[in-house]
Amino acid sequence: MALHGFSDAREAAQAIFGLIHEIVGMRVCVLTRVEQATNTLTVLEAFDGVGLGIDAGLVLPASEMPCDYVTRSAMPLRESDLDLHPVFRNLPACKRLGLRSYIGVPLRRSDGTIWGTLAAADTIQRTSTAAHEQTLTVLARLAVLEFEREEQREALAAHARMLAERLSIVEALEEERLRAVRLQTMLEATATVSHEINNPLTVLQLRLNRLIKRCASGDAESADDLTVAYEASDEIKYVTMQLRNVVHPVSTQYLTGSTRMLDLTASTARGRRSNNNG
Repeated sequence: MALHGFSDAREAAQAIFGLIHEIVGMRVCVLTRVEQATNTLTVLEAFDGVGLGIDAGLVLPASEMPCDYVTRSAMPLRESDLDLHPVFRNLPACKRLGLRSYIGVPLRRSDGTIWGTLAAADTIQRTSTAAHEQTLTVLARLAVLEFEREEQREALAAHARMLAERLSIVEALEEERLRAVRLQTMLEATATVSHEINNPLTVLQLRLNRLIKRCASGDAESADDLTVAYEASDEIKYVTMQLRNVVHPVSTQYLTGSTRMLDLTASTARGRRSNNNG
């Protein structure tokens, strides 16, 4: 029997249960994980042809089932009538489920550790043979192989997700670094422009102010021209002050086309506070 064609371990387990039921005749088949430290038996996969309520995810005290003996001894177990066994007939879970016959083999991982059982049981007496035991041992190896493959697939998938998350973090950090570089470049450029404009602008405003004062009282036209020029220089000075206050560049559409320009109001600390409050 090859398990390569199954989509996952659960499908393979159900196929194995079908074979066990056909060969051994028992109507309940389970794959269990047994934790000795916590005394827990967890049903990983199950076939319940009797209707006992045995499903995947069922958790029982390990010491109440024959599977505990199988994992502790690392040996197969065959009992055609559990009621005749001095120990197993008193196991609470067996009595509660009404189990009479049982056959189980340990699930041995590729590293040699035993982590559970492949077992079959029934509520009526059924005799199992050494040949049945050997068949279950082979099927247990195949089940372990498929479960380990699934664990490897899950581990690889988890590793791939971790790498993707790390790559995403690296990309985000790189984007943040580039954004910081662009911001620093922008801030240096705005500071340079502001400085280079302010120096001659200061001289220009001083001269314009002196010319306004020198204008004859009767030369209203010249005085008006100089006043307008001074107001224009004040607007230039205000723009340079905004450039010095840029904290986070925000672009806006420039007239038409794809060209964009710096939105000075939105890019300054005061502008950002106004937008947030709005």
